[in-house]
Amino acid sequence: MAFKDEAPDTTREFYHEGIWFPKMVLESSITALSSFEVRSDDVWIVTYPKSGTHWMMEIVGLILNDGDPEKVDRTWTRCIEMSVDHGPASKTTGESDEGDKSREPFLETLNEAPSPRVIQSHLRLARFPRDMTKKAKVIYLARNPKDVVTSWFHFANKNLPHFTHRSWEGILKSFLEGETAWGPWPEHVREFWEIRDEEGVLFLFYEDILRDPLKHVKMVAQHLGRPLSADVFQRVVENSSVDQMKQTYRKVGEIKDRNCQVPRLQFISKGVAGRWKNHFTVAQNELFDDWYRKQMEGSDIPISFE
Repeated sequence: MAFKDEAPDTTREFYHEGIWFPKMVLESSITALSSFEVRSDDVWIVTYPKSGTHWMMEIVGLILNDGDPEKVDRTWTRCIEMSVDHGPASKTTGESDEGDKSREPFLETLNEAPSPRVIQSHLRLARFPRDMTKKAKVIYLARNPKDVVTSWFHFANKNLPHFTHRSWEGILKSFLEGETAWGPWPEHVREFWEIRDEEGVLFLFYEDILRDPLKHVKMVAQHLGRPLSADVFQRVVENSSVDQMKQTYRKVGEIKDRNCQVPRLQFISKGVAGRWKNHFTVAQNELFDDWYRKQMEGSDIPISFE
């Protein structure tokens, strides 16, 4: 199946070791992360973009705060590789972030965060501090890639009006070619699947949590060493539901982050599985399935497409 040519994706900011990143990511932070000091009570949530990052952040935040959404500190809800934007950027697309005083590395801000820190990232395994999986608790959340690309399409069209969007077909093409933000999906997921049996790592699937949220909330709490009562577990499940999270985020409004404000992006969408069926044509689905078989050959990751 051939894809039609269309305008280039202007959301690209820079390439780092063959992977492109959007403007809110700092190349200097990616490089510096390898020497970032990990605390023993850190919780690191790692996902490929559009795989339930904010959902898992909310689940962990609720577990650490007895299921009370009013106690969850969302000040730190952003990827460690991103910047803290203090105002209009002085640089233009394609230039280095060096010397741009409007963008402070969030990585440095996290050094001041109180423990336990809940840190999120979309980076590949090799970019993290070597002792992350040995010293801290790591949760990796994977999602079926057909829904990942579908969710990215909706997110871009809701939240990035100042960029030249690519069409559904264009975004799908980029995904299959590994030209999406933070790099190819297969490598990202496989790397963490291969270390899933390490003591500090919990590998979960988005679709499994949807099917049985209570079971998986208990798994996360056990991984974090946080025994909770039955009623608290129930509060965590209820307050991390999509409907409740939408109410919570509306109430929070713009998240104030020291001297800056995080843009009011619509991170919470449908929170369902199988939405891809409303977008893929028969030909696109066949193409995707062929791509998936080739890319994941030899892997036993039990991805569910339903």
